[in-house]
Amino acid sequence: MIDNPTAYWEDLWATERRYRQLTDSETAVLDRHSGPGGGRAALDIGSGDGALARHLADRGFKTTGLDCAPSALALASTGPSSTAVTFCLADFESPQFPPLTERAFAVITARLVYAFIKDKSAFLSRVRSLLVPGGLFWVVTPMVERVPAGQASTGITTAEEELLTSGWSVVRTTDMDCLRCFTLRP
Repeated sequence: MIDNPTAYWEDLWATERRYRQLTDSETAVLDRHSGPGGGRAALDIGSGDGALARHLADRGFKTTGLDCAPSALALASTGPSSTAVTFCLADFESPQFPPLTERAFAVITARLVYAFIKDKSAFLSRVRSLLVPGGLFWVVTPMVERVPAGQASTGITTAEEELLTSGWSVVRTTDMDCLRCFTLRP
């Protein structure tokens, strides 16, 4: 587990490390379940280069992108449609996390983030507190049994998947190679 997420991710983003690009298949799943933005609020946790946050903004969501790495946010703020997104430097797991309005977000996304969360129960509780009734929590994560052995820490186990999906009234999954997309509603 990563002891200091800010230092860890900043080192990688600052050295121009790039991660799996957002795919049309992923956005098609998200779009099908989220519908048009219509000015509704969206939160992208671990926004990285901002591709997903910008996609949400392009769909009409009033979008906030959070990341703990300044270099990631610098990259995100220079991309296309970046002015349509509010990017914030924040570690979602930090006790000093800036306050967000409860029950404010119609959509919350966490793409390639969940496997790295230390306290998954606390994370899920915080996400639930931020969703509007009937809101959408969209998670994309590798499954540990589908990634190469040397990359096992980037995926989630069956037990972690059960924790992620418990307590939601709607759970839908879509598999894409080593990734699983989770569409979760309270």
